[in-house]
Amino acid sequence: MRRSLYREYRPQTFAELVGQDHVARTLRNAVETDAVAHAYLFTGPRGTGKTSTARILAKALNCVGDPEGSVTRPTPEPCGRCRHCVAIAEGVSLDVVEMDAASNRSVDDVRDLRDKIAFAPVDGRCKVYIVDEVHMLTREAFNALLKTLEEPPADVVFVLATTEPHKVPETIVSRCQRFDFRRPTVTDIVQLLASIVARENARPAEERGGPAIEIDDEALHLIARHSQGGFRDAIGTLEKLVTFAEGRITAREVLHALGATSSELLFEALDIVIDRRPTEALQFVQRLAAEGVDYAQFIRDLLRHLRQLFLLQHLEEAAEDEATLRVLGQTVELDGELFEQHLQRAHQIDPREVVFFMETLGQAQRDIRDGLDPRLQLELALVKVTAPRLDHGAAALEERLRRLETALAGGGRGAEVDAAPPAAAAAAAAPGDQPPLTLERVRRAWELVLQRVQHASVPLYAMLREARPVRLEGDLVTVAMASEVAVRSAREGGNAGVLATALSETLGRPLRAEFAFRGDGAGDGEAAGAEQATAPGAGPGSAAGAAGAGGPAPGPAAPEAAAPAAADAGPGEAAAGPAPAEGLPLDFTDIIRQAKGVLDAEELPDDS
Repeated sequence: MRRSLYREYRPQTFAELVGQDHVARTLRNAVETDAVAHAYLFTGPRGTGKTSTARILAKALNCVGDPEGSVTRPTPEPCGRCRHCVAIAEGVSLDVVEMDAASNRSVDDVRDLRDKIAFAPVDGRCKVYIVDEVHMLTREAFNALLKTLEEPPADVVFVLATTEPHKVPETIVSRCQRFDFRRPTVTDIVQLLASIVARENARPAEERGGPAIEIDDEALHLIARHSQGGFRDAIGTLEKLVTFAEGRITAREVLHALGATSSELLFEALDIVIDRRPTEALQFVQRLAAEGVDYAQFIRDLLRHLRQLFLLQHLEEAAEDEATLRVLGQTVELDGELFEQHLQRAHQIDPREVVFFMETLGQAQRDIRDGLDPRLQLELALVKVTAPRLDHGAAALEERLRRLETALAGGGRGAEVDAAPPAAAAAAAAPGDQPPLTLERVRRAWELVLQRVQHASVPLYAMLREARPVRLEGDLVTVAMASEVAVRSAREGGNAGVLATALSETLGRPLRAEFAFRGDGAGDGEAAGAEQATAPGAGPGSAAGAAGAGGPAPGPAAPEAAAPAAADAGPGEAAAGPAPAEGLPLDFTDIIRQAKGVLDAEELPDDS
């Protein structure tokens, strides 16, 4: 069985340490000038090279060079070929003792180690004790180690490694030379991964055990960012992808293997917040549930995405042009490949809104860690930032006032509507204030539409499970079905009116619906003879427009449903255009109640 890549490509000399030049330089000089301390404390995040550096130091102290023993003193450049270097690299040297403090943490373990320190080295010049995760030792074990650590034998060196230095007693820290290992940059990790790929591809195929590794630069950057500064995590991810991918490793395969969120989804969530569309925010979360996305991971990815936007907005103040902005972005690890998309959205949202969004997601993260439902916390966070009027906190009140001030200063109406009470906001909203309806928005809302259809007509819901919206012309939505039999069945009994009502209630505007067979070119605008229906409240103008355009007359259900609205409207209202759909939610609370009713009535899979 071959060794893992992270073990195969461990650094073997001080020169091979990546991103820790301050540590390598100090230890190299200490060995060269015979000024090696009796105890070191290596601190830093996981996977940054603490244990590997301790092994390199042990090699430098015990290396003898060629078989004749030409090296008679410690050397800053261990050969890697003598018996001591080979034994230390393979972890079988009797003079290098690695102890895991997480499992050997008692005072008896430390006493046993203390008793063996007095013995001379078996074969080398020095005995090196590497205590990993030293912060896990008990208080009694630390006390037992104090005297030995302060005055060890001349041929003994201690290396204590920890990821949590604040848990190590000050009496221990004061007896050691401390080195803080820095978290490597994305560029450092990408360069290391690229060198590993090149070295693997240079090996013979029988040694490599598979085809040559082909990987995109974007995939390398995704792996580096996902590793969060850990070399070991990054190399382990690369090895997993080598076995996962069938051929070239692309960014899409990296996202799929890591369970990370694609940039398209993150930009879509940001667009929903920029346009302040709470209804689509809930539909977006429903799509995440249908795709099996982990909510906590999505929040983490969205926060990283917002950080890019946050940094870009503030760096832009100091940049004279886009070229300077790109250079400044590299200093804070901005994603260069998505620079244009981030810059476009940075001009569409106020920096304070970005901060408010990040704070809200941070609170959602804390609530999820406390055991609350992840899906509910994500829904609450998105609703709070798209409709601050629903949040009575001080931060939300400040955000509502800011939006109102912005609207008054710019003569706009968006913030006024948002800051007003729900009923007043709904009454004040004009058709032009709504975001434009696109086919993509209809497709994203299709699952919620089907849930409304299920409550109105179960047979129609069964027929529409395999159907998809394929065209949007004005207020007419064309739904393509898989067979002609299904189309004929759907055109009976006022089913088009039921679907039109569901579409209108979900998307918040009057819409009509028609059914077409996929084989008739429904996706190309040729669905002739398909049944159309107008939702209640779409108004006679919409039906008349359809008839004037040569479309079929509305089904019997449409006039009956639209008649009350037409009768109640005055002449002036009729001339002004279609009236708002009767029964459409004028308060976001209605949407929440409807969604709750759906969840109570339908048995959904467990999202946790």
